[in-house]
Amino acid sequence: MRPAALLLIPPALLAQAQVSPAERLADAALAFAQSEAAKLGGEHRFKVAQPPRVPATRPGKLSFEASHLSKREPMGRFFVVVALKVDGEKVGMARVDLEGSWVGTVLRAKGDLVRKTELSASQVEPSPFDGVPPEGALTEIPEGQRLMRSVVAGKILTRGDLEAIPLVQSGDKVRLTASHETLTISLDTTARSRAGLGDRVRLEAPGARRQVTAIVTGPGAARLQ
Repeated sequence: MRPAALLLIPPALLAQAQVSPAERLADAALAFAQSEAAKLGGEHRFKVAQPPRVPATRPGKLSFEASHLSKREPMGRFFVVVALKVDGEKVGMARVDLEGSWVGTVLRAKGDLVRKTELSASQVEPSPFDGVPPEGALTEIPEGQRLMRSVVAGKILTRGDLEAIPLVQSGDKVRLTASHETLTISLDTTARSRAGLGDRVRLEAPGARRQVTAIVTGPGAARLQ
């Protein structure tokens, strides 16, 4: 009677019953890592670093819901935190260790570049990459940035090699603008820190008792947050 009874079970439910909870947990973590990696661009590959362990739970329908990764860029060794639910109610947490690699194009220096160089297309070359790139590897030239240190030819450029090009120096006169609905007010201030485009800068207005922080919008210009 047992084989005949199995024929009455829908194929989808039968397949799910044949997959162990640990495999389902790993699949949930892999799917979540892939969805998060899709936001970063390029092609990512993942594998389970070690079989996950499913904590003991009370009887009921067990399901898994991934919540977050252990690091922003899912490459190399990392883990996914997964919530365990029984009949839709959270009953615990589990960790799934994964290994990730990336396939895409990174930017390398064509030649030796000195500090304070503003990158251009003629100074870098796109290079195919498959593996675990340096953290913050550049895939395109960012605006308003320059090298904060010298680099050698062939180096993969990263965000850590860059700094914002200062548009405001300490002591510069800065036109500060503040807007609210249809009202816009501007006044002249003095910078008390150095900042690049989009950076925060400390400003001091004549006669003011305290400094204010604003966002640099251009050379000698800032907007109140």
